[in-house]
Amino acid sequence: MQSRDITVVIPTYNGLPMLKRTLASLERQTPDAGFFRTVVVDDCSTDGSGDFLSSYKGNLRLKPVLMPRNSGRAAIRNAGVKATDSELLLFIDGDMEFGSALVAGHAAKHRDADHVILGKVVYDESLPCRGYRRYIETRGASKLPPGTPLPGRYFWSGHVSMPKKLFEAVGGFDENFSAHGGEDLDFGMRVTTAGFKMIYAPDLIVKHLHVRCLNDVLSTSREYGCSSVPRLVEKHPELYQQLRLDWLDKTGISGIVRCILLSTPTFKLVSLIGYLLNNIAAPAKLYDYLIFRSYHKGFREDYGNPPFTKVDKGGF
Repeated sequence: MQSRDITVVIPTYNGLPMLKRTLASLERQTPDAGFFRTVVVDDCSTDGSGDFLSSYKGNLRLKPVLMPRNSGRAAIRNAGVKATDSELLLFIDGDMEFGSALVAGHAAKHRDADHVILGKVVYDESLPCRGYRRYIETRGASKLPPGTPLPGRYFWSGHVSMPKKLFEAVGGFDENFSAHGGEDLDFGMRVTTAGFKMIYAPDLIVKHLHVRCLNDVLSTSREYGCSSVPRLVEKHPELYQQLRLDWLDKTGISGIVRCILLSTPTFKLVSLIGYLLNNIAAPAKLYDYLIFRSYHKGFREDYGNPPFTKVDKGGF
């Protein structure tokens, strides 16, 4: 049994079949499911998740937290943390499966240091969108050697552990972020600004049980650019360059190239290629471009005028 008390915090919303598989993975943990606690926060689901959690009879030390209204990703994770007094937190999304040593593995990595430990996320090979699945599995921390301290922008909340005192020291997740991903990037930036390290642990693996289609990815990216990126840049000015927003200020030849690449006809052509290749294979640069263009367009639509110049008023 691990020496530090750990709670697994699971957010869920209308994903009961996948949540059951996540809880089944926890029920199989070694040495047994009694050495950790589990908090599941249901964000006012309409699929029976709340009733299932309230009547749970399995072997987990499970505490359900049922939100009175749909509150969003940041709020439900914060609510999960408030529901436990454990020394360590392990966040796992409610659409994951994993091996029996995962929780003990995270606890072991916190024996000697108070770091943020980012685990690895892979996708079920039976899922569609093979090209996008492979792209996501090689982004962010996966590009760096194991043990390398990570920049704040690589943080993700779907599979990560940390001491509760670290979580509280940086103020938890900012509930003002509504779009997918904004609260993660903001939290990671605050972690590294506060002097804490984030370490990638590719030996700790969870398997994602679903994947978004490319159209949903681009739609979410555009929403992220419109609603989250402006707030992110205001809170963390260094992100203006890290997110390559400075490219929007280019003039001359670079400005002409920018206008061509960000135009609606170019985007539609590359999108078509992406859709055709997505279930086979596609180069990473293709997804880089599509996501880049989508969140930049959302950002320009929100910010409007100089120093952020609108180069294209067309739609998708």
